[in-house]
Formats: sequence, structure tokens, C-alpha cells
Amino acid sequence: LETIFSEAIEHVVELTTDPFGNYLCQKLLDHCGPAQRSQVVQRVAPHLLSISLNIHGTRAAQKLVEKLGPGEGASEEDTLAVSEALSEGVIQLIQDLNGNHVAQRCLQKLEPRYNQFIYDAVADRCVQVASHRHGCCVFQRCIDFASPKQMHLIVMKVVDTTVQLVQDPFGNYVVQYVLEQVPAYRPNIVGQMAMSILELSRQKFSSNVVEKCLQLATPEGQAMMVTQLSQKDQMLQLLQDPYANYVIQRALQVASSPQLEMLFDAIRPHVPLLRNTSYGRRIQNRIAKRCPGGLEQWQTAEEAVAMIVAQGGEAPPMPGGLEGMSADMAQMQLGGISRHVPPKPP
Repeated sequence: LETIFSEAIEHVVELTTDPFGNYLCQKLLDHCGPAQRSQVVQRVAPHLLSISLNIHGTRAAQKLVEKLGPGEGASEEDTLAVSEALSEGVIQLIQDLNGNHVAQRCLQKLEPRYNQFIYDAVADRCVQVASHRHGCCVFQRCIDFASPKQMHLIVMKVVDTTVQLVQDPFGNYVVQYVLEQVPAYRPNIVGQMAMSILELSRQKFSSNVVEKCLQLATPEGQAMMVTQLSQKDQMLQLLQDPYANYVIQRALQVASSPQLEMLFDAIRPHVPLLRNTSYGRRIQNRIAKRCPGGLEQWQTAEEAVAMIVAQGGEAPPMPGGLEGMSADMAQMQLGGISRHVPPKPP
């Protein structure tokens, strides 16, 4: 090993990007000791970014990062050298076909403090990274391996840009991933979505996120979203839209009283038109499951609300009247409000 290493170290930079030499570099990193690994780091670090972007070099770069993780006996000096080398072009690294795998390996193998440069870049360029084909994958790995402080940093950036991200073919997956993996921040995203739910329900990518929100939101969040969807002057357009009709189907599935009655009241005038389209027939099937006797036999929203009030409950907001509530939900965070919100006038 010593003989091979002494010959290879002189040409290690060229070998890392060679179609065959990169395999030698990986094997050397697997078997060499800490002192020899430090020599590799010293030689490679000034060129590590370009190596990471290379189709062959990315494999050697990933192996090097792997050998700097906890339990590998790596020095802090070596780990910092690699982190600093990659930080010089971190956005390019994240968005590159080959380089993004090196960024993901850093997140998987290095301690969070050595990955802070990735989190800072992702937070600073949230939309640019999340709406990129490869960047969205790195963003999801950031969520997987973040410390609590790092998690809050990037997730609140997602919250702040939710409406923009959900309309993007890649960004919408980042928002959905946050909804699935970070439940504490669901109310924030649900609040953002609820404020623009009618528009977002009619778009290809964002309609999928609206459905996800309806599926995962708290009962309060579901009630707010269904109430916003139940605006009578908008319902026909939603029912006939190729994307929004799926949102209405999901709303029919999750809604509880009295929001279910609000939804039924908005749909009821358009029932004859539902028979004419495949979308409409699917909605009819949803209605039949929730209301076996037919809509005409079901109580109205006013009757459902009156029953709640008669039992000592508080009357819920009606469709179109939730802007303030959804804005408050969007501002929430663990422990308070995510940023300064001026008090409402009396």
C-alpha cells in the first residue's frame, strides 16, 4: 500500500477525474491511514470543486467526504479544508448533475457544523435551489439531516416562499416534503396555501400541494381550507377545472360538519351539470359516499351552524371570511410568530 500510495499521491488530482484512475483513488481512501488521507486532502482541496463537477471525479469526491465523517478518525483541519473548498461554489455544486451528489454526501456523512455552508446557501437562495431539478433533491436531504437550528432556518424560508414554490414543477415537491417530514410547520404552510387556495387549486403543480395540505392539516386547518373552497360564486369553475376538481374531491373526503355542509351548499346548484363530464361523475361518487341519501336530504350550512350555536358552540367563519385567520396561521412558528407582525387596529 505504501509503495502504491507514494506513486499515486503525486498524480492524485489527475487520477480523481480519470475514468479508471478514480477507482484507484477510492480504494486508496478506503485503506489509507489518517496521515495519508491528510496528504490527499492537501493535494485535492484546491481543485475539489472542479473534481466534484466531473462525471468521474464526483465518485472520488464522495468517497473523500465519506472518509471524513464521524468514526473515521479524520482531523478537524482536513474536514474544514474540504468544507471550505466546496463552499466557494456551493450553488454550482448543488445544481450540477454530478456535483449535487457530493453535496448530498456531505449532508449524509459530515457533522452538521461542517455542513453549515450548504444550509446558509440554501436559505439565501431558497427559490433558486428548490425550483431546480437537482437542487430540490439536495433541499430534501438538507431537511433529512438538519440540526434543529438548521431546520428552522430553511423551513421558514420555504414557508415564506410557499406560494411561489408550489407553482413550480420541482419546488412543489420541496413544500410537500416539508409537509410530510416536519409536522410542526404544517400550520404555517396551510395558512399560506389557504390565502390563495382558489388560484392554487386551478394550477397543475400547486393543486397537488393543496390536496396534500387537505390530507395532512389539523382539523382546524382542514376547516379553514374547505371553508375557503366553498365560495358559491367560484364553485362551478372549480368543479369544471381539470385540476381543481381533484381538490374538491379531496375536500369532500376530509371535510367535517359544518364545513361539509358549506361545500354541499356551494355544489348543490350545479349537480345537474356534473353528469356531463368524467370529472363531474367522480365528484358525484364522492358526494354519494358522504351523503348516501342525496344532497336534497342533507341539512344546509345554516342549519348545521345553528345546531352548533344551540349546543353552546361558537359559529364558525363562513366562506370568504378567513383571510385574517389564514394569515395568522401562516405567521405561526414553534414558540411564536415567525417575524414581526404589526398589531391589528382596534
